[in-house]
Amino acid sequence: MGQASNGALNVAIIDDDPVETEILSILMDEVFDGVEIASFGTISEFVDRSRHADFELVFLDRRLPPYSSFDETLPLVVPAAPKASILLITAHTFERVELSRYPNVAGPFAKLDLMTPEDLRALIDKHLPHE
Repeated sequence: MGQASNGALNVAIIDDDPVETEILSILMDEVFDGVEIASFGTISEFVDRSRHADFELVFLDRRLPPYSSFDETLPLVVPAAPKASILLITAHTFERVELSRYPNVAGPFAKLDLMTPEDLRALIDKHLPHE
């Protein structure tokens, strides 16, 4: 599985809900032996700090004030993590997102469908490029 050279998968979680971030972090620890997780509560925090990291996987929540949709946040997030697989996560999968411009982005995926290590692993295996 696409792991960083130090043996750990480098993951970013962009979500303003610390409980959601903690749940996803715990599940990631169960899915991977080596995972380095950085969490960001805002898009601007991710953009500022991502310059110093080489993320392989990014989980992006739908609503991150002042933004309310993926269409608003993707133009900011994708250039900040150009090599990452970006998975859109949300409690509301009704939103349709135009992804044709973003070959490294998939989703949106319902957070409730990612609440077991098996479900999370299946999603990651499908969308994270293998080396």
